[in-house]
Amino acid sequence: MIDKSREYWHGDCADDIDEFLKEYTEVTDIDIKSVVCHACGSDVLSLRIDCNEEAIQVKCPACGEKKIILDCEEVWEDARPRLSKCAVCKTSKEHNVKVGFIRRENGDAKWVYIGSRCTNCGVLASYLDWKITYGPTDEIEKNI
Repeated sequence: MIDKSREYWHGDCADDIDEFLKEYTEVTDIDIKSVVCHACGSDVLSLRIDCNEEAIQVKCPACGEKKIILDCEEVWEDARPRLSKCAVCKTSKEHNVKVGFIRRENGDAKWVYIGSRCTNCGVLASYLDWKITYGPTDEIEKNI
């Protein structure tokens, strides 16, 4: 359940990211998918983000597996990613992460939103989003 009474919204669990992204984007039919570690299945991840290059990499603190997600591999070489700490508690580097896709009429993604929840304090955020100007988008959607 989301607590909206504070300056920043807080969630109890990873599923609260769904409601947050729907309200944040003002799109109720946004297609939301969880990001989990492919090696061990953990849904607790650290994020390295470059907002200028619209690039994100996730790393599993449990097993160390790293993955550049979506279409970010194309710009990763030029990226200068930074480890994301929670903007509220300022200490946590671990998040639950989900990707929200806003779709075109043909089903391809036209916009991507990265939603997260700090596993320490529960703050909900969207650190990164970008428009997709090409199609088809099947391959990037598989790369979560």
